[in-house]
Amino acid sequence: MKRIKLTSLGQIREADISFGDLTVFVGEQASGKSILLQLVKLISDPGNITQTLKKHGFDWQKKAEDFLSLYLGEGMQTIWNPDETKVTIDKVDFTPRKALLKRKKDNNLFLIPAHRVVTLKDGWPRAFTDYATSDPYVVKEFSEQLRLLMEAGLGSGERAIFPQEGRMNKVLRDAIGQSIFGDAEIRLDRSRLRKRIVLDVADSQLPFMVWSTGQREFTPLLLGLYWLMPSGKARKKDNINWVVIEEPEMGLHPQAISALLLIFLELLRRGYKVIISTHSAQILEFLWAIRFIAKSNSGSTRLRQLLNLKADAYSRDLTETILDEKTFKSYYFSRQDSVVSVKDISTLDAEDPDEAVSDWGGLTLFSTKSADIVTASVWESDL
Repeated sequence: MKRIKLTSLGQIREADISFGDLTVFVGEQASGKSILLQLVKLISDPGNITQTLKKHGFDWQKKAEDFLSLYLGEGMQTIWNPDETKVTIDKVDFTPRKALLKRKKDNNLFLIPAHRVVTLKDGWPRAFTDYATSDPYVVKEFSEQLRLLMEAGLGSGERAIFPQEGRMNKVLRDAIGQSIFGDAEIRLDRSRLRKRIVLDVADSQLPFMVWSTGQREFTPLLLGLYWLMPSGKARKKDNINWVVIEEPEMGLHPQAISALLLIFLELLRRGYKVIISTHSAQILEFLWAIRFIAKSNSGSTRLRQLLNLKADAYSRDLTETILDEKTFKSYYFSRQDSVVSVKDISTLDAEDPDEAVSDWGGLTLFSTKSADIVTASVWESDL
């Protein structure tokens, strides 16, 4: 999947997206980013999706609209208008009815949804069937993957769940620990009749719901990363080629978002293609910086400086791989009234006459406006 074109999908009037190794979607709430990401998942893994739904007892009786309701969530099936919606993938037409005919059962794409915090109930991942029929498939699937990961052994040992040697490079563990968990450890509490994940702070075990918002939002994402980054010699999960993360920055301080940037690069280094939806200007600032750093004679050194990395073997491999081999794209979901068009803003050129590009999809609009007003105010005060 290199390119997707569509017209009239929900509120999205048109989109023409060519994917990079890292592709970033920005845009206001309810501008269709999640819809498009769920469509990408459906395009990638139709056989696995239908098999999973059937395994858990769901039956759409060969009706495409009922299947979309099960997949996207109750009421969302109307986003696909059979008379108007058109989707092509690498010039091949796609429809939900065609998706239902696919038999390939392997998963090719792993999606970490924006609603990931609901996947942990009382500190333990919820089962697929614990959700209502009306809930989106991607939330249920992600939650089930975390449950299986915990049941397979991550949630049974005496060691801390995080930090844990052998899980992620130490550079990543340290960045996550310092910016998100501090001196605390994520551990398994087995003292009750039901296992639960707790935060161990100075020998006090804190239940999930009293953690900080950022810690609660990040922990399901962390468990998903554990699944994607197997310990040992394997660089990536078998058959998984795409990783989608919705709003990874939720609840996080800018220093923690810097740790996220390292995580994105590590996923790229391991061979995944990554799609991010975000409301964080910091993530686009990073892409903007990479464009210029890549042109520098000392690009890998400058990138390590930006990421506060020491010049060791791991950081050299990481930064050189990113600068030499990877491509980056960014798209703005521009909403005018109830209609959305998707614009390529990959140049992130502050001098571009198109404000969608120069303001990075609106993420720098306020800072630009405030700077102009402050400048005018200072000028007036000097008169």
